[in-house]
Amino acid sequence: MTLLIDADWLIYTACCAAETDIRWDEYIHTLHSEPSAVKAYVTDKIAGWKSFTSHNKVVMCWSDYPSFRAQLYPEYKGTRIGKRKPLALKATRQWCSERFESRTIPNLEGDDVLGLLATSNEYQDPIIVAIDKDMRTIPGKLLVDDTLLTITSTEAVTNWMLQTLTGDAADNYPGIKGCGPKTAAKILEGATTLSEMWALVLAAYKKAGLTFDDALLNARLSRILRNSDYDYATDTVKLWEPMLQLS
Repeated sequence: MTLLIDADWLIYTACCAAETDIRWDEYIHTLHSEPSAVKAYVTDKIAGWKSFTSHNKVVMCWSDYPSFRAQLYPEYKGTRIGKRKPLALKATRQWCSERFESRTIPNLEGDDVLGLLATSNEYQDPIIVAIDKDMRTIPGKLLVDDTLLTITSTEAVTNWMLQTLTGDAADNYPGIKGCGPKTAAKILEGATTLSEMWALVLAAYKKAGLTFDDALLNARLSRILRNSDYDYATDTVKLWEPMLQLS
């Protein structure tokens, strides 16, 4: 029984929470971080998740850079370039990697590592621990704050196709301009299979003056990898091909 933890998110949050901003006087203003506070935040969070789920095994899932998505779409996550990272981030990752079992896969984001491990048989009764809405595209158990969700296969595919329509401003890929969550849900209304949803997605892209290639690119960017999407022998991603009707 294993907790698969979005480690990038956890340590980023911990490091932000531990920062202390002090204005000593008119001329001196400092920002500092105490490693003990960061470690306590991480340790307390994991202890709480263990207690809530009765799962004792922990696997920290990390991102590797650059992501394969940046090769598909160079503007991917481009809006994050140059933004300040919280203090102690590098040291905290090192500490966590030494303290907990950790998994990183070449050219994959932590979300993909979570998706691959959650849909393989490598860990018993896995629960993903994350707040990113992208993880709702993976079937299985998902712990969000204090709520344990079970994402069905149909829900996972629907959430993925919704993301294909709307794009993601945080990750800087476009989808269909002006297509928000409500509009996307209306487009997919009544569809229950991937083939039905994909046909509706293509029709929506065409109506918006976009192409099949535009739709396929956004579907690939928004698809969090599952076990069938990766070749471990060659460390390569098997990009989704709609004619195969992968679920």
